[in-house]
Amino acid sequence: MSRRTFQWHSLCLSCLRALSVGIALSLPLSAAAESAAAEDAPANAADPSEQPGADETNRPDTGSAKRLGIELNKLEQADGSCRVYLVFENALGTKLEALQFELILFDTDGFIKDHVTLDAAPIDSDKTSVKRFDLAETQCERVGRILVNDVLAMAGPEGALPDPISRLDLSSKLDVDVFK
Repeated sequence: MSRRTFQWHSLCLSCLRALSVGIALSLPLSAAAESAAAEDAPANAADPSEQPGADETNRPDTGSAKRLGIELNKLEQADGSCRVYLVFENALGTKLEALQFELILFDTDGFIKDHVTLDAAPIDSDKTSVKRFDLAETQCERVGRILVNDVLAMAGPEGALPDPISRLDLSSKLDVDVFK
C-alpha cells in the first residue's frame, strides 16, 4: 500500500470511529430527553386524539383510520332494470345524514354505459346497511366496472366530512370491479 493510500485509509478509519462515538453519545441523550418530556407531560396528554376538540384530519394515520366500506354484493335482473345491492359498513365514528355518490358505469367492453347519482343516506354510526337501487334499461351481465367518480355529499350531524373520497374502502363480491 502506498503512503498516500495508507494515510487516506487511516483518516477514514478515524472518521468512522469519531462518527460511531458521536452516535453512541447522542443516543442516550435523546432517549433521556424523550423520557423527561414524557414525565413532564400531563397524564391525559399521552394521546392527542383524546383531547377535547382534537381535529381528526390532523392526526397521524395509525392504520385505524375511520373509513366507509362499500361492497358491491349482488346484481340481479328485474323487469328490464339491473338491481344493484351495495353493503355499506360505516366505521367513520359518526352517523351519515348525507351520502351521495356520482357513479360512472362501464359496460363489459370498457365503454361508458351510464352516469348515475346514488343517495345512500342515512347510515347510522358503526352500522352495516344494505342499499339497493335500480339501473333502468340496463342488463346486469353487461355491467363491467363501476367508477365512484365523486362523492357529492358525505356529512354527519357536525357537518361535511373532509376528504370523503379517501375515506372509501371499495370492494366487490362479483367479477364487476368497483373503483375510485
